Amino acid sequence: QFQGTYFMLLLINRNHARMSGRLLPCLMLFIAALSSSGFTVMAKRMEINSRHTKPLYVAVSSGGIFDDEDGAGNKRRKLPSLSGWYMNHMNNHEVATKCVSTGFLAVVGDVCAQVLAEYLSNGSILAIKSLDKLRMIAFFFDGTLCTGPLLHYVYKLYEHVYPINGGDDKKGNSGSLKRAFVHVLFDNYVMIVAYISLMMLSTALVEGRYKSIPHEFKFDLIPNIKASYKASALGLMWLQLISFYSLPTNLRVLAVNFIDIIWVVVMSFVTHLHRH
Repeated sequence: QFQGTYFMLLLINRNHARMSGRLLPCLMLFIAALSSSGFTVMAKRMEINSRHTKPLYVAVSSGGIFDDEDGAGNKRRKLPSLSGWYMNHMNNHEVATKCVSTGFLAVVGDVCAQVLAEYLSNGSILAIKSLDKLRMIAFFFDGTLCTGPLLHYVYKLYEHVYPINGGDDKKGNSGSLKRAFVHVLFDNYVMIVAYISLMMLSTALVEGRYKSIPHEFKFDLIPNIKASYKASALGLMWLQLISFYSLPTNLRVLAVNFIDIIWVVVMSFVTHLHRH
């Protein structure tokens, strides 16, 4: 995550001198916190050796009230977990749950982008007076009504056309890994054009900047796509590969949403830097 995001910021830095070296420590701490916590949870749930444990998606979907034993062998009851609450909504309202979670995490990414812009302008995030709520609404709109539904149906299509855990190759885990890699490669280097275009179009419309849409697509679309390509190759797509290989289709959208928080930070920052 750090490699891909930092490379994208280097591309921005080439054209905007006011992005100073002070950004690096702040960005490193933020991304390190996300990455370390995510991989810690993954390692604990999978317990490294998948042959003797449940798959990750079984561990995630088993949330809820369940019996557990303490050190003395006494059974005790645990409260419902967040994963159990989420999986319950996934089972009852799969598309709506994916869309809302996509919109929420897109807002998280945009808030981080606004804080980053304030830090670069004033050298401190304490001087920020208020967040641009219209921007936040725009990204929630994009995630909920555009990107979220698109991810759901596109990932379903990937699995239908070229299933990760199916086929005639009979190569076991290596065959599944190859199929997951094809999914991720297509998603990051073909479908990314649709994702970026939808993000630019929907946020511009909600923010009332519809007159600038032709100009943005003419001058900003191709640079944004190139930066995303390089960021994917340097880090983000490999995290997505782990998610696609380890998780069932219904949980891949959520995993990609978390991975793409950094992507949303950078894309939101660049897009609104040019708009303003």
